[in-house]
Amino acid sequence: MTLFKNIRKQGYRLAAVSLTCLIIVFTGCATKQDILQVDESVRQVRNDQMVLKRQLDHIDSLFTMGADQDTRMRAEIRTSLDELNEQLSQMKNQLNDMQQVVYLLSQRVSGTPVAQQPQLTTETPPADSSAETSDTTATEAKSSIDCRQLWDNAFKDMYRAQYDLAISGFMDYLKYCPGTDLADNSQYWIAESYYELKQHEKAIDEYKMLLDQYPESEKRASAYFKLGRTYEKLADTAKALEYFLILKNDFPGSVEYDQVKDKIDEWQKADGN
Repeated sequence: MTLFKNIRKQGYRLAAVSLTCLIIVFTGCATKQDILQVDESVRQVRNDQMVLKRQLDHIDSLFTMGADQDTRMRAEIRTSLDELNEQLSQMKNQLNDMQQVVYLLSQRVSGTPVAQQPQLTTETPPADSSAETSDTTATEAKSSIDCRQLWDNAFKDMYRAQYDLAISGFMDYLKYCPGTDLADNSQYWIAESYYELKQHEKAIDEYKMLLDQYPESEKRASAYFKLGRTYEKLADTAKALEYFLILKNDFPGSVEYDQVKDKIDEWQKADGN
């Protein structure tokens, strides 16, 4: 089927872009030409994504018109569409993060610092000499942290599907580099890593922490979407619907809402609402 071939093709292209970025990050060498090539590849994948979205919309419209078809076949088609839409959402998240990599690389080329180290305050040392030694050691450890490298390493672990290492790395980033531009992103990827590990309860806690601590985060729509999906996997349809409705009310133009609006209608009809 052409649609599945296109999705597979886009997946290969996205994997190639990811590999290119990781090679550049590993080697620590990035030229302006490298960045332009990666940026162009990201734009190509995003254009492919728009084409796939139109194809999905077309299939969805055909499905709606065929209301007289066999119930089982319709259910199978709907399931396939949901899976394809979730793949597109994951590709969107990957594209967003690939663009962050491009940004990081461009800052390296220009020599501009990306993630500033936290400002550490100096407190009056206690009289106890052992406590003084401990505080000094902790302060020196914090001062030696390279926030950019810390985040890069966690990001690499996440893309290698080494989710336990990624969680540890992003948690360290939040510990040593709070208040930086990538803090909310780190919190989101902690939740995503737990989701991939199928530790759904922990994933829920981390998604909610993102929403509580970073009210201006660009990851909010994705967090509401994944909260709904996580509760759906836990067979808690009522709770899943609650978060999908937040998408409907607060993010009506988002890709995430596009993926769940039919499910919202289906569940509400089933409840008689």
